Amino acid sequence: MAREEEFEVVYANLAKITHVALEFLMDFKRLGPESREVDTAPTLVRVVMHPVVAKAFRNALAENVRRYEEKLGEIPAPPKGTQPDVH
Repeated sequence: MAREEEFEVVYANLAKITHVALEFLMDFKRLGPESREVDTAPTLVRVVMHPVVAKAFRNALAENVRRYEEKLGEIPAPPKGTQPDVH
C-alpha cells in the first residue's frame, strides 16, 4: 500500500456528480485560463463510490464544513456556474 505522501495532489475548483444504481461518480475538474467553460473543463480525476460510502462522505463533509465555519466564519456561496453539476 502506498504511503499518503506518494499520492498525487490535484487541485479542482469544479465537480460534476452523477450516479447509477450501484455507485456515485464524482468528476473533479478545473476551470482556468486554459478552459473557461464548465462543459469543456477537463476531468482531472474521477472518484467512484458505493452509495453507502457516498452518504457517509456527504455527512463527514457537512460536519467538517460546520466545524470550519464555527471556527473561521461562514463560507460564502460559490460564484454562479461553479457549483457541483448534478445530473
